[in-house]
Amino acid sequence: MLDCSASIVAYNNQFKMLRTSAESFLSSSLNTRLYIVDNSPHPVLKNVFNDLPVEYYFYGQNVGYGRAHNWAIKNGKESRYHLIMNPDIIITPGAIESLVNFMDNNEDVGMVCPHVINEDGTDQYLNKRYPKVFDLFARRFIPNFLHFLFKHRMDRYEMKDLGYDKICDVEVVSGAFMLCRKEILKALEGFDPRYFMYFEDFDLSRRLQQHGYRTVYYPNATVMHLWERAAHKNVRMTIIFIVNMCRYFNKWGWKWF
Repeated sequence: MLDCSASIVAYNNQFKMLRTSAESFLSSSLNTRLYIVDNSPHPVLKNVFNDLPVEYYFYGQNVGYGRAHNWAIKNGKESRYHLIMNPDIIITPGAIESLVNFMDNNEDVGMVCPHVINEDGTDQYLNKRYPKVFDLFARRFIPNFLHFLFKHRMDRYEMKDLGYDKICDVEVVSGAFMLCRKEILKALEGFDPRYFMYFEDFDLSRRLQQHGYRTVYYPNATVMHLWERAAHKNVRMTIIFIVNMCRYFNKWGWKWF
């Protein structure tokens, strides 16, 4: 059995970054296997990994973030843990080993996330409490120069009140990097495929908690996230964000303020 498998959902404009991300995972000292699930319309990524020990699967269409990861969760070899990671994540040496060791010693933890930093070394505040509609609206649509009016509320939503320097339970783990127990992922059948993109990580975090597992932030391991924030730049992605937000609140209950 593998110590840890991982899946990356890839698109056709990410050659260099994707390769760097894959190499950072494969450099682990653990017994690992990496699955590249290609959501591109053409298999142009296949040759990028010819010299790397990865399993490549070509979907032929963009089936969504969660559904693509579900292929690897369902079809991959048995392992103790499965890492769901973005193609813009760079894993620092020893991070996977540290997270796996933490999971080995805390059997009630079903999912763990590391300390995530920007390319310049500053923190990314990806830990979240359960959202209310206003929290999401304020972050996406209120102009930056007015954010000071809601700073206390937004800081609480991003768990800045607890800080990012100690181990703590997190209500919502970011889908950018989720290390999960493989057995519980398979029992839950992975992500809810109704979410094309966005909020599938919110939903999965809650379902793990429903099944009695903790979802935990572990700051003693660090990864770098080269974040592009597509929902803020692209009208189509913003619409997808809103649609999946509605799906999330329809499933878990609408809480406005």
